Amino acid sequence: MKKYLTSSNASSEVLNVLLQNGGFEIDENGSVPGWHPDGASTKVSVDQEVFFEGKSSLVIEDASPEDILGVISNPMEVDSFKNVILNVKVLKKSGSGGKIDFRFFDQDGKLLSVVSSLIDNEVSENENWQDVRLAAASPKNAAYFKVAFYSPAEKVGVYYADDAKITLSKAPGKITNLGPQSTSLTIMTGDYGKDKSGRDVMYTVAQGDPAKFIVSDVHTKQIYDQEPLVALDGSHAIAAWAITVASDGKVYIGSTPNGTLFQYDPNTESMRTIGKPVPTDTVIWVLTPGKDGKVYGGTGYSQSIFEYDPVTDQSKVLTTFKTSSKESHVRALAFDEERNTLYVGGADVAKLYKYNLTTGEKSLIIGFGGKTSVYDLKYTAGKLFIRVDPGPIMYVYTPENNTLIVKENSEYNTRGFSPVSPDGRVFYTYYELKQEGGNQWSLYAYDVNSGEYGSLGVDVKGAGIAFAYVELNDPKFPGVTLVGLAGNSGRAFYYNLETGYLETPELPLPPQFVELHNIGKSVDGKILSSGFISGGGLGVYSPTQDQTTLYPSLGQVEGYGILNGKVYFGVYPKASIFEYDPSKPWNRTDPSEPYNPPRLAQLGNEQDRPVAMVGVEEENKLYIGTYPIAGKTGGALTIYDPITGLFDVKRNIVPEHSINTILYKDGKFFLGTGAMDDSASAKLAIYVTKKGIIEFETIPVEGKKAISGFVWGPDGNIWGMALGTLFIFDPNTKEVIYRDDKFPTADFAHSNPRLMIGTDGNVYGSIFIGYVAEKTYTSKFIKIDAATKEVEVLLEGNVEKLAQDDFGNFYFKYGSELMKYSDPKLVVKLKEVKSEIEDSQLKPTETTKINISAILENGMTTKELSGADIEYKLSNSKVAEIDKDGTIVAKHPGRTLIAVTVTLNGVTVTSNPIMLQVIGPFPEK
Repeated sequence: MKKYLTSSNASSEVLNVLLQNGGFEIDENGSVPGWHPDGASTKVSVDQEVFFEGKSSLVIEDASPEDILGVISNPMEVDSFKNVILNVKVLKKSGSGGKIDFRFFDQDGKLLSVVSSLIDNEVSENENWQDVRLAAASPKNAAYFKVAFYSPAEKVGVYYADDAKITLSKAPGKITNLGPQSTSLTIMTGDYGKDKSGRDVMYTVAQGDPAKFIVSDVHTKQIYDQEPLVALDGSHAIAAWAITVASDGKVYIGSTPNGTLFQYDPNTESMRTIGKPVPTDTVIWVLTPGKDGKVYGGTGYSQSIFEYDPVTDQSKVLTTFKTSSKESHVRALAFDEERNTLYVGGADVAKLYKYNLTTGEKSLIIGFGGKTSVYDLKYTAGKLFIRVDPGPIMYVYTPENNTLIVKENSEYNTRGFSPVSPDGRVFYTYYELKQEGGNQWSLYAYDVNSGEYGSLGVDVKGAGIAFAYVELNDPKFPGVTLVGLAGNSGRAFYYNLETGYLETPELPLPPQFVELHNIGKSVDGKILSSGFISGGGLGVYSPTQDQTTLYPSLGQVEGYGILNGKVYFGVYPKASIFEYDPSKPWNRTDPSEPYNPPRLAQLGNEQDRPVAMVGVEEENKLYIGTYPIAGKTGGALTIYDPITGLFDVKRNIVPEHSINTILYKDGKFFLGTGAMDDSASAKLAIYVTKKGIIEFETIPVEGKKAISGFVWGPDGNIWGMALGTLFIFDPNTKEVIYRDDKFPTADFAHSNPRLMIGTDGNVYGSIFIGYVAEKTYTSKFIKIDAATKEVEVLLEGNVEKLAQDDFGNFYFKYGSELMKYSDPKLVVKLKEVKSEIEDSQLKPTETTKINISAILENGMTTKELSGADIEYKLSNSKVAEIDKDGTIVAKHPGRTLIAVTVTLNGVTVTSNPIMLQVIGPFPEK
């Protein structure tokens, strides 16, 4: 017997107790305390004939494919980074699935994040109740949360829920927010339109956390509106690859990583979050306007196109072009009004399609063999202009006769093309060689009437990423002027079509804090953080000083390596390798001084992401494991010799596999790979350095496509993860001696999970365990007991890219901010100090350096003493003097003992004294 009830206690008061009425029982007033209708529901429905315990259960009954129907709990109090776990019994009767949410809010009632679980178990025929568990760590600034049971839009079905219980727990360590670590002004694209008064404006998005939508005056270049991009679930968009102005003047923005569509109305100067047009996808790569204010978009990873209609305010998925697991993205779209057709650029296998909006018919126009992406499209003047990658290479296609009239033009490097100008030209850019030497970013033009194309010889200072035509009413710019963005750092260009006059101003766009991408440890013990996509540079955090120094202009670091006192950065894209000397000043912007770090090379060979880097002092070599460019298979093991400066790239050393993780011991490298073939499994391979060959391969866990996180375990064996399966490999017997699938849903990623040894000898790690509901994902901080191999989850979410310092503190990223996790049981203190002199015998006026290394508890060591108090004592101050940096200057012949006293975190230790001898000057020869 079902009862349809309206809850009587519609209180907004935050409860400081756990879930109220998890059994969905009816009170004496005939209501269901603690629960309220949600979505389109007007009632709370319970069933008194079907239940797990008590006298009733919640029933969600959804026959509508359009509406969201469900219930939501009273709010419950929670702090930041508290583990929140729901266990509930569910009985599914029919349909395509339901969902359960944690919805987290701040003290002002702003939605911060949503973590969901799908009710995806099989329909029960025998009244078998299933256990469903949803776990999350509450986000930063959380004040309370609610639990929701519902059936999403486009889903129908019936399910019951009962015996819901919430537990809260706190990780044993303290979490400290160290703040943003990387700033950047990175502009991915832009578009142009009119504001409510009719002036010409530029629309763009500055990458950040959150990304910032910016409106500026094309004439004055001044900013007059900025709007943060925040999704409906509270998550931040960190970048926007897609911006377009619709035929009605409204602006649409497609974001990543939450795949959200935003709408900006220039008449009201307001931003609106529309939502996810393709619920399963995380990025909108491209948007293009259609008729009647409609907008079309292309997404990843389902390789779908969608339509948004402002009249109905609805999005709908039109189709997908995915025909294999290698094809994941629609990178380009163009609208042909005459044929009511969309042209679609596919990646990671480069294909050009057309989709008829009238009939829904789709067909392949052409494939570009060996290429990875149709990256940009522009339909103008009856022609389709095409960018294909890698290259990039330019094509021009005429739909009227189905012909490529320009093929493989390599003198092209632009994000897209301009619309046709009033004088019949389409513009783009190319980094061309000048006659007098050097290169410049030249503006090029294609004449749509003659078919001729080539350079205009003017330097716009960067690759064009947006184009439009305006009339500036300026004597320097008579008539029509081509305007655009040059490169990704906020430079614009203004090129007058009549006179050829050019200006390339830097726009006053504000830098943003950017999402962190990777965290590592420097040779000097400091913690390194790089930003996502941007050239925002590097954050260097000193654990002993408790402060961050920001260094500019580096890029997205995929891997860190250490060799001979230097740090090597593997940077995306094109697998660039940089060499950084921490003992010298950072310089990436002043060409009059040596760069530090300089870029040593790009590895080529279709490599893109240097994700694993290991320096071997005994061989004086740096070994680099890489992941190839999108759409290609076969990574590489690269060997860098710092003496010769040569990189030996061994492509496909494990055929059709990337190299994700590397360990070294006794002349052998142990490689963990990622399988790039649909049917293959990841491998562990042993590479012998003297022979230069792979001597052994094995599949540690069948069916798992990626291996990562190699560490020398507490038992001396190799511990690694094949997705969510922990395995242990004995390098002597070459056998896997342990395997257990700890997290069966863990998703494919070349850098997931990460493992490291804690100061207590146990194994710690971060793991992204997969998408649990329509791209709602969970990433956890775990501890693995060295003896029992049992896993303890320390934090149920929000932990990615884990790193550890020398003192036992852990670090992870939270958007643009770096979080520090300190457990008193793991953090070790100073135990003793060792010092040594580079040269123990000097002549007067000569100098040398005293080097200090600290030995910590539990056998740990560190060079990170930048925040310590250091005192140098000499037994004979007439012989030498020492400055605060440990530089010794010899003064008079004689001997002196030097001792170093270090105070750090309340602990003071003194090194054993070292003898320095100053000898008299030798006679001149």
